[in-house]
Amino acid sequence: MAERIYIVRNTHGARLVRANLRQQALSHVASTEYTVSVASQDDLVEQITAGTPVEQYKAVDLVEDSESPGN
Repeated sequence: MAERIYIVRNTHGARLVRANLRQQALSHVASTEYTVSVASQDDLVEQITAGTPVEQYKAVDLVEDSESPGN
């Protein structure tokens, strides 16, 4: 599979990432901006008290574009 340059945007701007797949580009950016761990009981109490809702994971369609690399 050929590498492409993907643009990954968020509310802070955009980053260009060379990768084989869109998922790889997103994972690369996410790994530099976020950390993930199982919430402790203290985390849950703190966040729920602050009004943070518990979100349910929903699958996102990350199928590669069928466009040619030039588009």
